[in-house]
Amino acid sequence: MQVFRNRMAHTGTTELHEAPELSSMARALARTDFAARWYRWCDAGRDWAAEAVGTYEADSLLTASGAFAPLSTNEFMDAYRSAGAEVTRGSRFPGPRHRSFTVEVAAQQVVCSLAVRLGRGINSQECSLVVLAGGERQGEPEMLHAIARNVLRSRGEPDPDPGIPYPRPIIGSRSQLEVVALEMVGVLGQVARGWTP
Repeated sequence: MQVFRNRMAHTGTTELHEAPELSSMARALARTDFAARWYRWCDAGRDWAAEAVGTYEADSLLTASGAFAPLSTNEFMDAYRSAGAEVTRGSRFPGPRHRSFTVEVAAQQVVCSLAVRLGRGINSQECSLVVLAGGERQGEPEMLHAIARNVLRSRGEPDPDPGIPYPRPIIGSRSQLEVVALEMVGVLGQVARGWTP
């Protein structure tokens, strides 16, 4: 199995990582630009308003304390619906206290089912994806942050932020939510249309 060096710029050290074996789902996502997009989606400080289609009178969620004001679950769900997905409240994530919903994008007999769990009091998105073909689950659900990292490592590319190996998108503006939802639904559509086990 391929081994490559990941230079740790912040410490000046070099670590060896073994390139991971990619699952069918990770290989399908690797055929899109998912890995690069995932790390981009995690950048709450980006000028998302320049990339968004809509304009928002109250766009930034930054508060005086430097944190982001939490959005409601409904606002997240509406963003994914507007992007063209089927969205329902609740998900595979256990626990009744979690704010979660499910995003589904289908093509023919293939459905990409994304479980999204929002942080409590924070706009972080924990995402778990499973693919169903003809109603049958294709492997186990996988966390998108792990897939993004593994896809980069399988190509011999370093983690963009080695200090945070499992980044999640934390939504800092309504523009960011719009762009992330739209692009995420687009990626899921690509996976569904090109799915081969």
